[in-house]
Amino acid sequence: MSDDKEVNTESTADSEQPQPTAPAEEVAEAAADEAADESDNGSEEAAATELTEAEKLAAHVEELDDLLLRTVAEFDNYKKRTARRFEEIVRGANDQILLELLEVVDNFERALDRSNSQADHAAYREGMKLIHDQLTTLLSRHDVLPIEAVGKPFDPHLHEAVMQSESDEYPEGTVALEIGKGYRQGERVLRHSKVGVAKAKLEETDDKENGTTENDA
Repeated sequence: MSDDKEVNTESTADSEQPQPTAPAEEVAEAAADEAADESDNGSEEAAATELTEAEKLAAHVEELDDLLLRTVAEFDNYKKRTARRFEEIVRGANDQILLELLEVVDNFERALDRSNSQADHAAYREGMKLIHDQLTTLLSRHDVLPIEAVGKPFDPHLHEAVMQSESDEYPEGTVALEIGKGYRQGERVLRHSKVGVAKAKLEETDDKENGTTENDA
């Protein structure tokens, strides 16, 4: 009888001891799954944040690129303006020097004309001529050449009319007299020729007017 009681006591004791159960494992797995889901959500949020930052960075790079292009274009225009301005300054300085040299040439030509009739100044004239030739050669090296005037039709782009004179040699409107020589450098006029322009003689003008009146009658 006592033996039966001991057996029952042992069975009861065994039944009362805690046994490892499946729900604990399931809870652990559920916790792991939840943690994984949270990690995935966090990764997605991080990816979205990184995409937004990348877009901001791309926009900033595009803005800087546009600024760089505009700066390069402005600098290129500045260089061109500076180069043009420099050329204008140099050209203006050259023009001034050339004009001063032309005055020297004028004086030499006047001296040569005055000494032309004096035979005893032959040596002087020869020296003056050499200097004049030297100066005109210098000018020609810089493409500075005299403007042809006498016998040419009057051209306001090349000539400056300071008087009119009757001429048997040249027709009306033609340069009959050169008072001051003009010069040009290439296509640019440095100084206009001062000229006298031929006009019709008074009697020829009267004849033309009379002939016109008779024809009208």
